[in-house]
Amino acid sequence: MENDPLLFVQGPPVYRYVRKVSRWQEESTSIFPEPVVKALETKVEAEVEAKVETVIETDPLMWQRLRFLTSDFAKFVYKPLFFQLKDGEKIGGIVDVLYQDSVQIKSAEDEIMAFEINEIKEIWWGGKILPIRV
Repeated sequence: MENDPLLFVQGPPVYRYVRKVSRWQEESTSIFPEPVVKALETKVEAEVEAKVETVIETDPLMWQRLRFLTSDFAKFVYKPLFFQLKDGEKIGGIVDVLYQDSVQIKSAEDEIMAFEINEIKEIWWGGKILPIRV
């Protein structure tokens, strides 16, 4: 009773066909020279250093709020959004695309406008300031 199978199904025997594939490996005796990438690496490092110097500091809380608004759920729920810029102008729309230092806002007329994140002072929803979600 100890070695009996747990489940026995009465039926014809089943055979599996496993195809054997020979594994042939090529032996190579060729010697290839190592590619020269030193000059390319130093050029790339110089470009990266130049890009790092031009990085603009953005408000991390504003960036997180905008990132939250890029989700499909937030685009559907938080429909009448208004973005108040530092110069006092209010622009209505939804967050279309968020970049590291800028954001694209799509208006109700399907017009896409791009702004730097530092230009946005506040985000309004339903007549109130949108709460900060961290």
